[in-house]
Amino acid sequence: MKKKLFTDINISRIDNFLNKHLEKAKNLSGGVPPFSSVEISINGACNRRCHFCPRVVKEDYPNILDSLNMQLFDDLINDLVSINFDGRIAFSGFCEPLLSKNLDEYILKLKSKLKKLTIEVVSNGDPLLAKNGKIRLKKLFDCGLDTIKISMYDGPHQIKIFEDIKEELKLSDEQYIIRKRYLGPDQSYGITISNRAGSVNLKNEKFELKPLSEPLRQPCYYPFYKVLIDHNGDVLMCSNDWKKEKPMGNLSKSSLLEIWSNKKFVELRKKLMKSDRNDKPCSVCDVNGLLNGKQAFDRWKKYLQK
Repeated sequence: MKKKLFTDINISRIDNFLNKHLEKAKNLSGGVPPFSSVEISINGACNRRCHFCPRVVKEDYPNILDSLNMQLFDDLINDLVSINFDGRIAFSGFCEPLLSKNLDEYILKLKSKLKKLTIEVVSNGDPLLAKNGKIRLKKLFDCGLDTIKISMYDGPHQIKIFEDIKEELKLSDEQYIIRKRYLGPDQSYGITISNRAGSVNLKNEKFELKPLSEPLRQPCYYPFYKVLIDHNGDVLMCSNDWKKEKPMGNLSKSSLLEIWSNKKFVELRKKLMKSDRNDKPCSVCDVNGLLNGKQAFDRWKKYLQK
């Protein structure tokens, strides 16, 4: 059993954003509660293989540089425009987003149609160290990026390197967030550690990560406030479903709004409301799904109890 070691301060930041968004967000067609966050795994590759990440197993997670089909992305934007979405879009997921050389095009398309949208990128920062890295980053902000979160994995010497980039581009603390992911196991490597829905096997002197033998007996708020869109168009129930065991649909066949409110997704939420996590990937997942999204959970609960 892993003990509580470290909780990312970004969790409270996201929860504040979610609560503010839901306070003003209207229900969707049929009274369906809205989502506040859309995470996009824009490609299927990463240049790193961190030992606390599922991608450490190359055979299971080969690098796929293909990016999300632009027509599917355009359809997604039209869906978001139809509900005047002003929540959060994060380019993160199971990849290094900056490996998609045309990431600026995706951001520009979003911000040109959805001015009030908050767009974030989560990166290991490595592509920014290339010859054209700072030029690329400036272009991303010029196209509408709001925040980039840099996860440093190599050591404290990286702080000055990335702080210099921030200073040169005159970015604020809200635009440019540096995170210390190089910390030791006693601080769970600077992340809110988990087994990523049973996808990580890791043992050290402080904790052990492995698939649970018995499911947790508690709800999980993730599917009530966010979705993850994979680079192939799959819409997943949770950003921790690295094995992609439970897709809720695909953008090539259904719109995001249809998938968000379809029977499969709704039945999953009903089970989680009852602390029923007996189906994979929830049955082997140790993620604390109660850190963000309580307001969204309560809104869905009220809707389903009608």
